[in-house]
Amino acid sequence: MTLSSGADAAEQPPADGTVRLRKLQQPPPHVERLLDGLVTRAHLVPEDAYQIRDQASVPRELRRIAKLAAVNGRAWSCWTHRIRTWLITGEMLIPLSRERGAPVLQVDVYDEDGPKDSGLWMIARDGKWSRCND
Repeated sequence: MTLSSGADAAEQPPADGTVRLRKLQQPPPHVERLLDGLVTRAHLVPEDAYQIRDQASVPRELRRIAKLAAVNGRAWSCWTHRIRTWLITGEMLIPLSRERGAPVLQVDVYDEDGPKDSGLWMIARDGKWSRCND
């Protein structure tokens, strides 16, 4: 019979599936890449805006929204230019993407004052993004 030390037990993943559930809540990396591409190619922010990648560096008003998006499995992308900051959240709509034969994202845009825009965006085969009309 082998006894494990407390240190060994602490290194073991939780038996209740917590790790698996956390992984399921995280947006797939390809959705994050699609969202970043949408932001820059569809000019949702000024051309010379720069991205804030560290959630701790996101302004407090927008950090709350970024955290909520992450908990709900949505990707987020934060950008700043001069004194303005935008947070864009998105998730891929799998059924609509299958129907259209191309990725379709549900996208919400926020700034420090709150929600600014919401809609569906689709990427064409040539890499150009356009809003869905429905």
